[in-house]
Amino acid sequence: MKENEFDIQVRNLLQNAEEPVSPEVWEGVVAGLDRKRRVVPMWVWRTAAGMAAAAAVVAGVVFLKPSAAVIEEHSNPIITIAEAPATVAEEPAVAAEQEPASLERQMASRPVRVAKAHPANPAAPVAEAEPAVQEAPVQEVPVQEAPSQKTHKEAFPAQDAPAAQDVQAQFNRLAQAEERTASGRGFSLTASGNMEGLRRSSVGGGFNRPYSAPAANAGEGIYNESPEVGFSLPFSAGIGLKYNFTPRWGVGIGVRYTNLSRTFVGDYVGDGFREIQTDIDNHQHWIGIPVHLYYDIVNRGRWRVHTFAGASAEFLADNDFLIHGSSKDFHYHQKSTRPQWSGDLGLGIEFRITPVLGLYLDPSFRYFFRTDLQPRSIRTIQPLRFDLEAGVRFSFGE
Repeated sequence: MKENEFDIQVRNLLQNAEEPVSPEVWEGVVAGLDRKRRVVPMWVWRTAAGMAAAAAVVAGVVFLKPSAAVIEEHSNPIITIAEAPATVAEEPAVAAEQEPASLERQMASRPVRVAKAHPANPAAPVAEAEPAVQEAPVQEVPVQEAPSQKTHKEAFPAQDAPAAQDVQAQFNRLAQAEERTASGRGFSLTASGNMEGLRRSSVGGGFNRPYSAPAANAGEGIYNESPEVGFSLPFSAGIGLKYNFTPRWGVGIGVRYTNLSRTFVGDYVGDGFREIQTDIDNHQHWIGIPVHLYYDIVNRGRWRVHTFAGASAEFLADNDFLIHGSSKDFHYHQKSTRPQWSGDLGLGIEFRITPVLGLYLDPSFRYFFRTDLQPRSIRTIQPLRFDLEAGVRFSFGE
């Protein structure tokens, strides 16, 4: 069924609907209709409004208008100065010859009386307003001179000079420390480890010379070294000191220990016997002094990126051969007095965990010069090396 049809049916049902009313309700309605409404004439309202307005005007004039005495008191005040007694007027003539400054002090010491304000009346004498003022004796009050301004030396006596000097010295130290911090200068101590690269092509690369037994009258030593069985990974460890003389430039120096190891087959002659084609382990111990120049590309926050270049001189501390004999193992040592020179160039990065402690990683390429004068090692076979140095750096004063 549509909505309009439903509405029509409901309206038809309720069109003539009626609800019966109780007699009590009709009686109340009829009683209310019989009462007469009292009407107040308009002129009564107008008369009451006019009387209220007139009363408000009169009250405002009476209570808000200021009195004449108050107006005269504020409009024409009279100030009178009490005259000094006769004793002051009869002072000797010497007082008149006093300096102007003393007269001004006396005038300042005299009391000033302000009479009560009253209406301007020329007939009323001023003296009667304050009769008790002339009878009171004037007591001279000594005027204290204003304290003179002291100079810096008078305000700070000589005994305070050492304290001022200490403050100035402390200020100078703080200024120097701030200048040193702003300039980027400071020392840093490093502890590092170094690993050199190792190519597989180097393993098994020897002299490739024919094998021959050593002569019977040969001196003690290693002869007929065959191709190496293997090289151990070179390892270095050391400490260094770095100084930044500008915010970006720095120089460093240190001490580094390096161990080089290899294993090969060779002959040994010495101590009245010979060992032919035996396994020999060679351990070389080097002490180096590296010197580097650093330049900081990025030095911001916790990160620092730097490049460096330097040189190193290494000295052979011990060249030890462990010979595996048929009956026992024994050591044979060689010496070398020629230093091994090298140069390196690299790019590094540092991360500061704290303002004092940082971790750094310095990869570089390193080249060894005149390796033909040095004992055989991985460096004599591969003079150009790749180094990877890692360590910790403690910074002070940066």
